[in-house]
Amino acid sequence: MQRGKFIVIEGGEGAGKDANIELLKRDLSADIVWVKDPGSTVLSGQLREITQHGENLSKEAELFLFLASRAQLTHEVIAPALTAGTHVISNRFDPSTMAYQVYGRERMEMEDTLSAMSEIARGDAVPDLVIFLDVPPEEGLRRAAARKERTTRFEAEELAFHERVRAGYLAHLDDYARGVRIDANRPLEEVYADVKAAVEELLAV
Repeated sequence: MQRGKFIVIEGGEGAGKDANIELLKRDLSADIVWVKDPGSTVLSGQLREITQHGENLSKEAELFLFLASRAQLTHEVIAPALTAGTHVISNRFDPSTMAYQVYGRERMEMEDTLSAMSEIARGDAVPDLVIFLDVPPEEGLRRAAARKERTTRFEAEELAFHERVRAGYLAHLDDYARGVRIDANRPLEEVYADVKAAVEELLAV
């Protein structure tokens, strides 16, 4: 049986990940498992609440919680689906941890260590395609604030933090078999046309 394809949609705060994924759900006819990282399992959902809204969370604890959530999500959902030949599309995955916990948190000495730890957490679930929705941090934060939802720990960070996060994404996009940067500082319909084209190109292989 042919392995399913694994696609990850990435981006900083307010980049449009949720909106583009909802459109993909509407338009794609293939059998696809949709997940959110962290989230999509009982344990990962609990860890998501802590990582997004927990108080007095150390940098070290934050990093390990994301890795623990990813390990459980991969073991419970992603790996079995891929093995069964089902495609998986994830809202965030390990590129986020490199961008946020290493670059954003200014822990560049952890770069190689995190790469090794990520390999343990995800196992064979290596993304076949990573789509990075690139939006200026100022615009992304404006969009996030306009949603009028509960502010996360990351949205509350200073602008410089988000600029470092963007730099981290760009520095590591080529780590994957296919890394695609899409200008997300455009109307949604234009951005989505590029997202859909990239996804359909991979699924057609």
